[in-house]
Amino acid sequence: MNRNNGNRRGMGRGRDSGNRPGMGRGNGRSRDTTTQQTMLDIDEAEMQRMHMSGADSGQMQRHQHDQHVFHTLLERHQELHRELENLPNGIRTVTTSDNPELAALITEHAHVMHRRLQEGFGLRYWDAAFAEIFARADAVHMDIRNLPNGVETIETSDDANVVKLIQAHGATVSAFVREGFAAAQRESPLPEDYQRAVT
Repeated sequence: MNRNNGNRRGMGRGRDSGNRPGMGRGNGRSRDTTTQQTMLDIDEAEMQRMHMSGADSGQMQRHQHDQHVFHTLLERHQELHRELENLPNGIRTVTTSDNPELAALITEHAHVMHRRLQEGFGLRYWDAAFAEIFARADAVHMDIRNLPNGVETIETSDDANVVKLIQAHGATVSAFVREGFAAAQRESPLPEDYQRAVT
């Protein structure tokens, strides 16, 4: 995840969790197809929100590309492997794939998310945990090491409250790898004792 400190800082921070299109709908299609369509509906709403927030065409194209990579990883989540270790000050994760194409996408995605966090270029505006990560970006330290088949990431903070957030986010990403679209359409849980920056 990344930090973005231009005039786009507020992007991705609203909660709007009650306005997620398509959530919970059932129309006779397979569960997998329905969850993929739900994600497409959510992403379309996110694009519309970015447009209304004044995002330029370059930002919109970047975001669409990032969505495509994310969707590919979700769709092929069974080909991904992820290890998560909680540290006293954060997490260590190793995310890999035996498929070279997916390994390259894992690496790209990790670096892109780090850049977006640094820029404040938010996403998943409806998800409180992601809004919090972007709001707390200045307190998050990330080191990404490229591996032949993916990445190792160490994400830490000197703020004990932010450590809770980092660990919760790490568990959320592990759920993405484990469950694919089914996990990605859900709002990410925050620890009960976490003190929010975004209200």
